[in-house]
Amino acid sequence: MIASAQASQSPDVNQIVDRMLAAHQDNKQHLRAFSVKRNYQLLDKKSEPKAEVVANITYRPPDQKQYSIESSSGGLGDKVLRDIVAKETETAKDPDRRELSRENYDFKFLREETVDGRRCYVLGMTPRREEKDLLRGEVWIDAENYKIHQLQGRPGKSPSWWIRDLTILMTFSDVSGMWLHTATQAVANVRFKGKYMMVSRDVEYHAAGYGLEAHRLSPILAGAAVRR
Repeated sequence: MIASAQASQSPDVNQIVDRMLAAHQDNKQHLRAFSVKRNYQLLDKKSEPKAEVVANITYRPPDQKQYSIESSSGGLGDKVLRDIVAKETETAKDPDRRELSRENYDFKFLREETVDGRRCYVLGMTPRREEKDLLRGEVWIDAENYKIHQLQGRPGKSPSWWIRDLTILMTFSDVSGMWLHTATQAVANVRFKGKYMMVSRDVEYHAAGYGLEAHRLSPILAGAAVRR
């Protein structure tokens, strides 16, 4: 009887997903051109920095991205981070196959949690295909505005023979009315090397003529990916 009562009180997962998708589409309408300074760090199993790259990335809706490297250090780790920047800014051949949508995922209501003072629905997400660009894990959705606060999971397929047990945490924040992916933490075991962590944080935004001059993320938001 207790389990039945709990199940009856669970929110309707289809309604949550509908509203999440609607909020995502609405956010697309508010996106405008901007540039962001993004800091990338590669940390070893002792959380000591092994490499760092600072990149300036320009985004023009709907999917044009360009980048330049402002500074870098770290030898081989520097190359790894540069490859990550290049991968993040390449134009997807079929972006719809990466979207958090019903075509790509099955969803299940798991629980409610509070993130940054906001009540969130936590949904389990299971990819419908085994692909490296799809995550098997959880998504935290704001219970009031249905925007995504964070995603956490493992790729449906390993991106490389060299990488095992890859876990990714993506954090989203408001930037002058745009809801953007602002931080990432990726932890993996690299064959013959051991455990490594990659952390990227958006530091500063610019958008001349769009009312977004030197918008700096607070340290709390910029470090959100490493809190959990």
